[in-house]
Amino acid sequence: MNLRPAVPRPAENPFSSGCIDSLAYRFRDGGIDSILKRLGRSRERGAIVGPHGSGKTTLLEQLADRLEGEITWVRLNADHVNPGETARRNLPEVVDQRHVILIDGAEQLGRWSWGRLHRRIRYAGMIIITSHHKGRLPTLCECTTSPELLKELVSELAPGLHGIVDLNAVFHRHAGNLRLCFRELYDICAGR
Repeated sequence: MNLRPAVPRPAENPFSSGCIDSLAYRFRDGGIDSILKRLGRSRERGAIVGPHGSGKTTLLEQLADRLEGEITWVRLNADHVNPGETARRNLPEVVDQRHVILIDGAEQLGRWSWGRLHRRIRYAGMIIITSHHKGRLPTLCECTTSPELLKELVSELAPGLHGIVDLNAVFHRHAGNLRLCFRELYDICAGR
């Protein structure tokens, strides 16, 4: 007779990627409309900046739903050996006013690679990047996290977990990286 508690299947885990992906970005000030206004004031160029796991990609995806034009995604991460080449391969052969270029993970590009890529996309109608640091394009939004934000998101995904797990400790253990917090919470819910 097996007395171990039933462990939910991955699809039933409230911290599965499908559940996490359904979370909307939480604005602390303004919203999508204020970002779009800032984008217009910065000649349709801008950056969403913040540390790892702070919601930059989530915000960029929400923003993309409001944009018009031929959207081209360039997704870069630390696994790319040559991120500049990866970025160039994902772009249309000719970039012009009708193109909206979204680069997620622009911090992967060194100064020289960014310069080459920026020259290639300079005629795009719109360019939005995510990055860990300010400076490449005007800042549209700075993403931040807090223990309160983690608690709010966990309350939405798994209301019963709030009193069982010390979410402040989880948040600090992962230095505010919500992606890593969710991975730990996934493992807890999976009984690992």
